[in-house]
Amino acid sequence: MTELTALYSSEKLLALDGIDELDRMKVVVNPFWNRARLDVTWSLPVMAGITESPNISVQQMRDATRDELLLFHDLSFVETLDLFGNTGSAFSARFGFDTDECPVFPEVHRYARLPVGGVIDATIGVASGKFKNAMSFAGGFHHATESQAAGFCYLNDTAVAIKKYKELNPGKKVLYLDTDAHHGDGTQKAFYEDPEVLTISLHERSMGFFPGTGRSEEMGIGEGKGYSVNIPLPPLTDDFEYWKAFEDIVIPIWSAYKPDLVFWDVGADAHVGDPLADLMLTYDTYYRMTMTVRQLIHQGGRKLVVVGGGGYNPVTTAKVWTIVLAGLADVALPPVIPKEWLDLIEKYGLKMRRDGWTDRPSRIDEEHYPKVNRAVDDSINKVRKLIFPIFGLE
Repeated sequence: MTELTALYSSEKLLALDGIDELDRMKVVVNPFWNRARLDVTWSLPVMAGITESPNISVQQMRDATRDELLLFHDLSFVETLDLFGNTGSAFSARFGFDTDECPVFPEVHRYARLPVGGVIDATIGVASGKFKNAMSFAGGFHHATESQAAGFCYLNDTAVAIKKYKELNPGKKVLYLDTDAHHGDGTQKAFYEDPEVLTISLHERSMGFFPGTGRSEEMGIGEGKGYSVNIPLPPLTDDFEYWKAFEDIVIPIWSAYKPDLVFWDVGADAHVGDPLADLMLTYDTYYRMTMTVRQLIHQGGRKLVVVGGGGYNPVTTAKVWTIVLAGLADVALPPVIPKEWLDLIEKYGLKMRRDGWTDRPSRIDEEHYPKVNRAVDDSINKVRKLIFPIFGLE
């Protein structure tokens, strides 16, 4: 069996200039679709020499075909997105386009299609044994539904890729693990009635926090009842409380389900430095999750596809994804952050709060701890009550 980790390059996205036009069109920079984010996140593993490792095979994305997109998305939705990308002037609020989060800009259809094609190829490559595992930083667009763009997500790459995997491997079981700070509502909806796709989402849930879904009681319907698992977490959840939920819920359900293929939507926005969420994870927890996911994969089907997901501080997002990539590929991180990368972030006007690959350890303030602790324990207990019996767990 190959020991290669496939890494799907962001270079084709960086070669497009539509987001430069978007920056000129908008007064406020889009937190997701901007050149600084794409460049800074992709450049860190490159400049750190990680992509030169013999353990990593850099692969190029490709545009997903229309037939591939139609495995999940509606035809009229796909055609409308193509029209936007070709003209930059069409409009249809029905599909969720031309909002602050999902703006219309030149070649937007290619920015949407390239990650989907990359994740499909990653999935097929891992499933066939060509790669040990695979990662694409540009992926995890979990808010897009069959005919609706939302939350920076035009097309749902993981839903399409899972559909493709199931088409090629009927009867196989898939686990979709989502640790993005925002609930993976679109991907959950795609498989809400399907017991062959187990979705587990750990996410922040608070008043007004997007997308407003992800209660523990959302657990699937019909044959899929029990196969949508939601672990809502309160703002200020730190490493300790988060890991308690991960260890007490994710690990036992994963072990009981025994998936043949695992998708992991990492999401760097649960990091304490992210501007759009209020969780308090440090890099240490992302490293611990990577090692734990590797261990569980080794014990099971040994097939893993990882996508970047959200993350709106480009500096912390780059570090999170690079830490995950290095862990997946058994590559040592360099002892210091490359100077040329520090020069790059300075060029974009970005700041790094702390040098190196670690954070200062932090805990919840004493005044908030009882409420956070109680809310996390409530989520854990609800899942145990609602979900555990379905998997024969106590």
